[in-house]
Amino acid sequence: MRRRINYVILSLIFLLSVIIGAACTIGNKQQREQNSFDRFINEMFIKEVQADTLSLNYTLANPENYGITIEKASLGNYTIQTMNDGITSTENYMREIDKFNYELLSPDQQLTYKILKYYLEQKIISGDFIYYNECLGPTTGIQAQLPILLAEYNFYDPEDIDYYLELLPSIYDYFKDIAEYQREKSKHGLFMSDKNADIVIEQCQSFIADTDNNFLIEYFNDKIYNYPGLSSKQILAYQNTNKEAVTKYVIPAYKMLINVLQELKGSGTNDKGLYYYSKGKEYYSFLVKKKTGSSKPMAEITRMLDKAINKSIEEISSIYYADGNIIDKLLSFDSFPLTEPKAIMEDLKKGIAKDFPELISVDYDIKYIHESLEDYLSPAMYLVPAIDSYNNNTIYINGRDDDTLSTIYTTVAHEGYPGHLYQCVYFRNTNPAPIRNLMDFIGYDEGWATYVEMYSYQLTGIDDNLAKVFAANNILILCMYARADIGIHYEGWTKEEVVSYVLNYISSEETAELIYYTLLEEPAIYLPYAVGCLEILELRNQAETALREQFTLKDFHTFLLDIGPAPFGIIEEHLNQWIDNRSIKVVIYQ
Repeated sequence: MRRRINYVILSLIFLLSVIIGAACTIGNKQQREQNSFDRFINEMFIKEVQADTLSLNYTLANPENYGITIEKASLGNYTIQTMNDGITSTENYMREIDKFNYELLSPDQQLTYKILKYYLEQKIISGDFIYYNECLGPTTGIQAQLPILLAEYNFYDPEDIDYYLELLPSIYDYFKDIAEYQREKSKHGLFMSDKNADIVIEQCQSFIADTDNNFLIEYFNDKIYNYPGLSSKQILAYQNTNKEAVTKYVIPAYKMLINVLQELKGSGTNDKGLYYYSKGKEYYSFLVKKKTGSSKPMAEITRMLDKAINKSIEEISSIYYADGNIIDKLLSFDSFPLTEPKAIMEDLKKGIAKDFPELISVDYDIKYIHESLEDYLSPAMYLVPAIDSYNNNTIYINGRDDDTLSTIYTTVAHEGYPGHLYQCVYFRNTNPAPIRNLMDFIGYDEGWATYVEMYSYQLTGIDDNLAKVFAANNILILCMYARADIGIHYEGWTKEEVVSYVLNYISSEETAELIYYTLLEEPAIYLPYAVGCLEILELRNQAETALREQFTLKDFHTFLLDIGPAPFGIIEEHLNQWIDNRSIKVVIYQ
């Protein structure tokens, strides 16, 4: 009997050792897969972040910590060959990521895997539309954004000043690439309309009008004068080198661009929407998906916008009938109580405490756009800081006159707290995989900033009903812009059709025509704001409906901020898991 018992015990021990050994084997395999995935995304990050020195400077304060050294400062290339090489490289990344066993990755890695795969897929699709891309948009084009990006080039240490000065001469070669790209677009019948060309030409002329006192000279002089630790001799040498580079390379680059655009004027084959190009509808559909991050088909996005417009009208009408004084309040409104940007930021920090997670303390600077750029850039912009130095943040305001500042409160909310600055710093502080910071999801970014901008109306200190009317009206106008954009570029609306549509919501035919031409300039420019905001509102409604009394705004906002920039389809998947987990916890607690 004892023998039998010993045999059974030994058998059990053997079986247990097999199970433990198998578990160890599985655990080791899982760890190897996770380590391998981390190596892959880190190597990818290091390679991609070095594409050009300007992007590197904005992404990393200490590239040496990633084993990166700058051999020669450059903006890189903007050629068809470079674009095609980029697509090939992306296809290689896709083959590599497909080799990983998704089930063996950690939850954070699985999220990165899904987001990265989506991002790579969209980039590969972009290869079908290389000549359709427009890099010279009046608002978001390279020629419009570059002066601000150069002015705010980070001088983390004196070596960065040298890199910056070395970077300036490469601008001429980069613009030569852009000029050749525009010629290629012209050959394919895809050059911009004469009206758009005139806008970009005028913009470039404005920027270089005063050669000796160019923005990049004035700004650099002040910046270098205040840089700590430099002698008077060093300051003067830097200032002279910069002025020479701006006058010898930057200004001639803009002049060359002007000449090329004037040369190519008249070669455009279409002065209407993308719909009228051979692959225009397909390109626009791609553009909308890329810019919004929405997985919805075009027809559903259109219905979503129409529904939001009607809902806004109903909200405004309801307030009008409930508040007999609302018209007088609207007519007498001339300013929010707070008009100084920094005072607004501090007020917003306090106002959002109830419904948003606490943010680590960071520094920020609010600056005003140079007068030579005022007519062309956005009302405001936030410059995203380096992932390893996100304590210092910069917001630019376009215009410092009383009219601009009187209603700047909600704009500051969009760019600062709880908008771009708040969201970006929060995400950086979660220590995500570095590659997550290289993938841009404009729909999430601008959707969040627009969503919280609407939220901020209740914090402005004005009458509650008036705040609700302003917020509803802004959603209405934004969605109307987006809907008209789809009409122009996807459905082929003519100017007359657009004007007729817009006049349903405003009374000025002149303004309606201006809206038409604005939407022609940069297709889908308003969709990240409108669709992104509506996607977030849908997610919020989904969570509220499912969780009922267990739902809190702070919890929902924390979920959105924790997941970070991503396509909305992936966010919705994780929201469903989040809802299920919270529902289970409620049941357990009960």
